Amino acid sequence: MDRISYLPNTIICDILSYLPTKQAVSTSILCHSWRHVWKDLQVLDIDDRPFGSSGKASFDSFVNAILAQRNADSYPIEKFRLTCEKFEEDPIPTWLNAVIGPHLQELYLSLNVMFGTSMPKAIFTCTSLKSLVLKRDISLDYGPEFPDVYLPSLKNLELDIAHVNNKLLSGCPVLENLKLILLDMAPERYVYTPTIQMPQTLKSLTFEDYSIMWEEINHRVIDTPSLEYLYLKIVTSGVVELQVSASYFPNMVEAHLDIEEEQSHLDIHGEPVEHVCLVPMLLQALRETKLLALKPYTTRCLFSAPAFKFPEFHRLLNLELDVPFFNTNFLLNFLHSCHVLEALVIRICKEVYVRTMDYNGPTPPTMVPSCVTSHLKSFEFREYQDAADEREFIAYLLKGGLVLKTVTIHLKSDFDLVTKYNIVKGLSALIVYYDETVQIG
Repeated sequence: MDRISYLPNTIICDILSYLPTKQAVSTSILCHSWRHVWKDLQVLDIDDRPFGSSGKASFDSFVNAILAQRNADSYPIEKFRLTCEKFEEDPIPTWLNAVIGPHLQELYLSLNVMFGTSMPKAIFTCTSLKSLVLKRDISLDYGPEFPDVYLPSLKNLELDIAHVNNKLLSGCPVLENLKLILLDMAPERYVYTPTIQMPQTLKSLTFEDYSIMWEEINHRVIDTPSLEYLYLKIVTSGVVELQVSASYFPNMVEAHLDIEEEQSHLDIHGEPVEHVCLVPMLLQALRETKLLALKPYTTRCLFSAPAFKFPEFHRLLNLELDVPFFNTNFLLNFLHSCHVLEALVIRICKEVYVRTMDYNGPTPPTMVPSCVTSHLKSFEFREYQDAADEREFIAYLLKGGLVLKTVTIHLKSDFDLVTKYNIVKGLSALIVYYDETVQIG
């Protein structure tokens, strides 16, 4: 017995909305009562991949038919997702103009168009829109006059594009989640954006900036006091002047920093000097976070920062450090500032930097950090190379870690079996004196 056909039409449409639109339409052949159900769908998920490389014409015809035959007046589109690859943008603007309206809540576009495609200006004043995702070959370049933006309901904005206009970001008064990836473009498509200011209402920010190319001042402003999650990756190329302004983040829960250079500006000793003062400033702003993850170039800046003192991390529970070189004084100074740390992860990334550098920080206190004696429960060491200072640090934690439960050591991946065996044998001599669970891999 076909029980599903006796369900109300709204429930059937809700079920079909979880399917790609092509599959939802194909249910029309199941029985007579299903022939027109798909026309009431208010959620469309259209993808050209099932049509194959030779089916572009049939794909266009399919989309045109869907938009023309559906019951748009009674069931306006609320969610629209389009993924396609085309030689030229036609007829994408026509499709989008048919979709954009006062009931549209979510719009997801991933378009691979050889000559790019522009968004209809109507999207920037769609007052019902709650989520907007734009990826790949979508242009927001409207010349000197960017269109007016008023998106009073937009809470999620994800842009994977070449450049962004501040007018777009400032026109989202309730925006909470922003994922902004600025791509590294060819010189002829490069648009210089001197300042990018994040909306103050943000709670989550993922910002990856690969667009900084030339010898110009680039200012990134993160004045977002309600921020709870931050993933910040900025890659500069060439000699640039990068400025980052950040507010104090009292509600921060999780923060990831990855600030690096492809072509470093070197000082007289052959060391990079860019961002050395920038990273300590960011750490000060992030001092209330519960999880902190630093990538190798970021920690390298801390190695060479002059007279740098770690801020006090009173809420930090998880610390993940990718370090270019192992340095005990650097780690101990960091741990002395992490008063309630429960989990520590260290990964050696020595292959990224050929030349070892000195740590410019002060000599740490002789006492064991309070977090080690009273809070640290797990320690993980990745790419362990069995240097003397690495072994001493592990012994130090095993001895002083009064509540330490788990120690996991991952040996350097390119060690041969004999080397691994000898390292494990040496570490075993340390482990037998302690009750902690130690895993070596």
